[in-house]
Amino acid sequence: MILITSMGGCASTSSLFWFKERIKCNCPINSEGLRKSGPGANPKGFKHRNTPPQITDRYLSSSNSYGRTDLNYGKIERALFVYDSPYNIVPSLFNRNIATGHAMAITGKRPTHGNSLDTFVKQNTDSFGLELQYDNWTSENIKRPYPRMLVNFSDWWENLEEILDFMGIKDEINRFPTKRVRKTSFKEMSEHHQIGLSSIYNSLESKIANSPKLRIL
Repeated sequence: MILITSMGGCASTSSLFWFKERIKCNCPINSEGLRKSGPGANPKGFKHRNTPPQITDRYLSSSNSYGRTDLNYGKIERALFVYDSPYNIVPSLFNRNIATGHAMAITGKRPTHGNSLDTFVKQNTDSFGLELQYDNWTSENIKRPYPRMLVNFSDWWENLEEILDFMGIKDEINRFPTKRVRKTSFKEMSEHHQIGLSSIYNSLESKIANSPKLRIL
């Protein structure tokens, strides 16, 4: 299978549904490890894993997912990790009222800020674990037997040909959905929220800004 994981807010759901029709990949609704397929915060799923899974990960087998035959993945052949600026991701999570669920899907812990951006900024903590997730996936010290492509979502369409080539479906490039304008913008936020997010994510933002837009480990 080809594993696709993202930091969230990167059109991962729609992209996974598109990929699912063409390749063997993980569940678009992050349902691995759940008795029934469906949406919900799930740190056992592969969609927002905070660390590249081991090839022995129990949820690669349907026997550890309540016998669901649709999740009998087998071996991870390649992995794609999609990330983006936290200044794009976090406002989107709160605007869609999915901040609580997303934090739980990555960390396995329920945050105390709920879906309140005001409370999140006041707490001044990366409860989503975005920086740790980014560090884990981009670390050359975390070795896996499969190659992993790291892509900045802001440059996704500029690198689409190389991405689809990595996925083995380069001939599908003309069928991939066109780029859409983001509905949320850091610049449109209040000064209070901008300062708060900058305080939490200055380090991660700097790492992303100084990293290649696409690379393979």
